[in-house]
Formats: sequence, C-alpha cells, structure tokens
Amino acid sequence: MTSGGASRTGRQAYTRRRWLPAGVTAAAVLMGLAGCGLPSGVDGKLANEWSMPPAAQEVQAKVGDCRSATQEQVNPVTETMVPCSGTHNREIVYIGEFTGASAALSSPPTLQKNATGAAATAQAEAYAECSKQASAYVGHAWYDVRLDLNVVLPSSTAWAAGRKWYRCELQQVDWYSFDDETREGSLKDFTYPIRCMNFANDESREVGCATKHNGEYVGTFTALSQTRPKTSAQYAAYHTKCRSLAAPYLGVTVAQVRYLTGTYVWFSYNEDYASSGRQDVHCFLWYGEKKSMTGTAKGKRGTNLPK
Repeated sequence: MTSGGASRTGRQAYTRRRWLPAGVTAAAVLMGLAGCGLPSGVDGKLANEWSMPPAAQEVQAKVGDCRSATQEQVNPVTETMVPCSGTHNREIVYIGEFTGASAALSSPPTLQKNATGAAATAQAEAYAECSKQASAYVGHAWYDVRLDLNVVLPSSTAWAAGRKWYRCELQQVDWYSFDDETREGSLKDFTYPIRCMNFANDESREVGCATKHNGEYVGTFTALSQTRPKTSAQYAAYHTKCRSLAAPYLGVTVAQVRYLTGTYVWFSYNEDYASSGRQDVHCFLWYGEKKSMTGTAKGKRGTNLPK
C-alpha cells in the first residue's frame, strides 16, 4: 500500500439487549380480581388452616454451567442449566459479588443507555472484572469478533432479598448483526480460528481465509475515550492504537505497518453504553476496497499482502 497506509472506521454495532421479565408477580394476578366479590362460603383468608408449601429452592449456578436463555436478569428459582456439550447460548465464566455502594443500590444495576451514578459505576466495574475473569477462563484474551460478554444480574425480587451477585457469561454472536447464535461445546481453553473479513460499503461479512478477502481481525483494545472520535486527528489516534496490535500479528515493527497495510476499527457497542464500561474496539487489517488476498497475513511479515 502507499506510504502512510489507508484507514477506515466501521459503523458501531448495535447491541441486541433484550430485557425479559424474570417472573410474573402475584400482584399482576390480583389486579385482575380487583372489584370482584367473593363467592358464597369463601372467607377470603388465603392461609386459613393451610399448610405452608415448601420453600422454593434456588438453582446454584456455577462457573462452567451453560444455559439456553439469554435474559440479563434471572430468577435463580426458575432458571435451568443445560449441558455445554449440547446446544446452548450462554456459558458462565465467573460469579462475583457487588460490594459497597453497588450492593447498597435499591435495585439491580441493569445495563441502561447513558447510565450515570452508582448504577453505571457498578456495571462498569462488573464488566471490567468479567473481562479479566473471562480471559482467565478461556486461557487467553477473551475478545473475539464472535463473542459478547454479558453481565447477568439477579431478578429485582432476589436483589431485594439480599442476593447481590453478578454473573459473567459469554455468548457467541454474529459479528456484523450482533445477533445471538447458539453453539455446542465449552469455551474453556477454546480458541476461535483466524478471522478474515470482506468489508464493503453496504455490508461486511466474515469469510474463510482461503477465499478472497480484504480484511483480517488482529485484536481488540479499549476505546481511548467514552466519546466517539469525530475529527481526523481523533480517528488517527485509534488507528495508531490499531497498528500497535497489527505489528506483532504481522511480525513487523509498528513503524512498518503503515507501509504494508491499512487498518479498520470497529466499535462493538453504541456510545450510549460507554459509561457502563462497554468500550471494546475491534481492530482489523484492511487492504482497501479494490484489493484482496487469500490466506492469512499472520506471521508472514507482510510478504503476502496485496500490493
């Protein structure tokens, strides 16, 4: 490529958070009965001489468990786990405990757009710890264009009852649409194969490296600011950071990268979630819109890159 290289910034992928109720409360049922009279012979005393039912047993989820559900809040009484060897969505990689101001919150600090205060701090701190623990679980930096890391919280009822834990769960996703994908097999000590990409103006897709492509994933870094870059100088700083990841991937010095290839940065989350710690930026080699190659560039010292 020409001196200085080319650079490109991908659109930010939109999160696909789906807030699902952890359970239906008795109040919702009672609302439908309001204003109705009691039938003859009924005294209205629900517990009159009735034996109490056995206490509900919480599911004791543990690291290494998998589940098919994808709620960000769970009811530990009703959720179920499935074998990781079979089809599933989520895998638990760590379970932590909120403390201090985070534990003192009146409700679970769920992930919200543009969050502020203690709730945002709680999410950011939990996500940072989850990132560290997820890497320990998989045996290398967990970041991959096919993975999303989720902070899962107890239901509001469980939180009010003193359950102040959080769970770190990895989820396989489609890297472009960010839609959930199911998988089979545990992620523990698992490494995804090298990722090659076809970047286009209308659509960007992952492809096998044996086919023609114009990009290749080299790593992920934390955004330099909670605010998205807007000027050329601000974007340049991101591409400088990207080149620092591209250099060891290619097997060259950082100074050499700009003369060999361009770079492409892709923001994994909307800016709305930056205050909650979601600031992952994916970095790719980018050869340009009209150039492509087959095979991987990893460790080839730039010798097989398109000219």
